[in-house]
Amino acid sequence: MNGFPEKILLATDGLVSTGTAARAAVDLAEKGGAELHMVHVWTMVPSPHASGFIRSGLEQIGRDTLDEQARWIEEAGGSVAGTSLIEGRSVEGIIAHAEEIGAGLVVAGSRGMGRLGRMVIGSVSSGLAHRSRCPVLIVPEGEEVWPPDRVLVGYGSFEDTRRAGLLGASLARAIGAEVELVGVAGADAEEKLRDAGRDLESRADEIEDAVGTRPRVRPSVGEVGDAVLGLEEEKPTLLSFGSKVLGGAGRVIVGEALDRVLSKSRGPILITPELHPASKARVLEREETGVHEGPAILVATDGSEVSLRAGEYAARLAGGLGAKLFVLHVIGERMPLHGGVHYGEFVERLSEEGREATGKVRAMAEKVGAECEEMIVLGRPDRAILAVADEVDADPVILGAEGKSRMEHALIGSVSEEVLRRANRTVLIVGGHPEK
Repeated sequence: MNGFPEKILLATDGLVSTGTAARAAVDLAEKGGAELHMVHVWTMVPSPHASGFIRSGLEQIGRDTLDEQARWIEEAGGSVAGTSLIEGRSVEGIIAHAEEIGAGLVVAGSRGMGRLGRMVIGSVSSGLAHRSRCPVLIVPEGEEVWPPDRVLVGYGSFEDTRRAGLLGASLARAIGAEVELVGVAGADAEEKLRDAGRDLESRADEIEDAVGTRPRVRPSVGEVGDAVLGLEEEKPTLLSFGSKVLGGAGRVIVGEALDRVLSKSRGPILITPELHPASKARVLEREETGVHEGPAILVATDGSEVSLRAGEYAARLAGGLGAKLFVLHVIGERMPLHGGVHYGEFVERLSEEGREATGKVRAMAEKVGAECEEMIVLGRPDRAILAVADEVDADPVILGAEGKSRMEHALIGSVSEEVLRRANRTVLIVGGHPEK
């Protein structure tokens, strides 16, 4: 079946939260003819006493969990091609194993325990949604959740949804569900609505040619996340969204619609990453076709006064050079784990703040006529800045610095200093002084 994954990886924790996810993984593997693999990641609990005993005990619990889930699948008529037990952090371990075996889809359960439960235990499923470079299907617990009667593919947001449409249609065909492409014009202009309808018909043609089934199209007005969530209530539905990823940065770029859907949806969600057009792989593709690429400038902003001064300088420079300006905001990858609210909701809040910061720089670029694109990524700030600069081939990289003393830098470190020290391209630091 064209577009269907050859290998599916089920991430299991052995709890009831993976019951429906396991059922979904087995269903898709059987009906789509894919290999089903399983992984369980266990984490060592630090202890000053009897660490060896604790380690062996936790490892055995993990092994028992994995074996029990595999037996359950086989007793239910499924077939497991391979199981893996990994020590480490859940999200990182699952992503690494998916890449190691060449999985085309990761299936993970969602506990659905409400804000308090997620505040305590975090959310592996949301972490996978934001960080995996392999498509991820998040399946909440509930008999009515799987199988869905319909797959909705959301278009019109920040995300690229070409692959999301193809994969969503392939999964729908395997389980006998209907497919709808939902496009949002973003304004109540009749002309834009017609354009959205024509674009959806073109996407439907592409999916029909590749998958063999033609989706229905539904152009609408508003915001794509709200539009899709509103349709979700009509019948059991799987929502399919795309997300952009920069290969070297290794983090999915956060989109407003995806954030909202992750925090609000009650049904299964399919997230399909696709290479950002500016990534190295895409640049190489364009070079082969002879398409010219102009210069690029990267500016990082956190919304502070000095970073906005850096943004203003970068906008003027991009306008003068005729360069494309990439405006980057980095959400610290560990922050959502300690935010005191559900992972997805906290990432949504942080990305809203990031969009506000990048939007201010974008407005500056528009004033001088410079082409501009906003990026919001998860990661460690200094590493993310360097990785994004490398991916989009930006030169120079422009940052703001607070102008702190040497002693303050020695005590708290500095993102700008780390970037300046490790960069293999031009870095411009725009200074500033905190108010007294």
